[in-house]
Amino acid sequence: MTNYAHQQKCTYFLKTFVLLLISVLILFLSIGTPSEAAKARQLRYYALDVGQGDCSLFVLPDGRNVVIDAGPRSNARKTVNYLKSCGVRKIDLLIATHPHEDHIGGMKELLARIPVKQIWDSGYNHGSKIQRDFYLAVKDKKIPFGRPKRGYAAKMGDVTFEVLAPARALKGTSSDANNNGLIVLVTYGDVSFLMMGDAQKKEQETVSPLPRAAVLKAAHHGAANGTDAALLREVSPDIIILSYKRGNSYGHPHKETVSAIRKAKILRFDTADGPVKLRTDGKSVTFERKRVVK
Repeated sequence: MTNYAHQQKCTYFLKTFVLLLISVLILFLSIGTPSEAAKARQLRYYALDVGQGDCSLFVLPDGRNVVIDAGPRSNARKTVNYLKSCGVRKIDLLIATHPHEDHIGGMKELLARIPVKQIWDSGYNHGSKIQRDFYLAVKDKKIPFGRPKRGYAAKMGDVTFEVLAPARALKGTSSDANNNGLIVLVTYGDVSFLMMGDAQKKEQETVSPLPRAAVLKAAHHGAANGTDAALLREVSPDIIILSYKRGNSYGHPHKETVSAIRKAKILRFDTADGPVKLRTDGKSVTFERKRVVK
């Protein structure tokens, strides 16, 4: 074999090896990292750290945004800034689960700074100034406003928002505002999020049995009158989220609830440790936060 022929053969084998190496690398990267198309099919969920209160954000696979509650007034500016940092420029659906200040205190600030397409409200008239200010802001901006009850469901792309409660008006409970609130089941593929608001046992009894859900937003900030062992058995969540401020005057989460979660071996996240971030492709749920409560 001539020197030239030998060089040509070596060059051929070298090129073949390099092409094979590049092909393997491309295959590895395509398996190891989710494609842009796969990311686009994901639903993102955020439980915001709003102090002693509640605010959740769903970013749907089609890009629409759904916000449930807006936290207390004292944290309103921070809440809105965080929503904007998540890319929220408009809210397609805003849900007010019930009229307590720690859930709707931030509504006025939110409505002033982010356009909202429609609102769901519990329909319970608390009569507080906070609630009146919220209603006046809605009226001033002429936002479509509804009071859905049990049995109502809305489809937003591939995601369903189903109202489980209120089923009927309750009076004379330990907190009528809590027990006439909205309970919403959010479903994408095989994965559901059960958003309990501050529903206590009285309201839960009107919609029992509650459906199974992969993610449970704990009722009433982890209070024993909202989240107990019976509820955990009924819903059988893989993940539970507790929204509260550390050192709050209510003692949330209550020790009975904490003990029940631990015994049930449910993966727990607390907003007191910072925002909770989850993703789902409709089949499984992954989390972005490293802090897991044991």
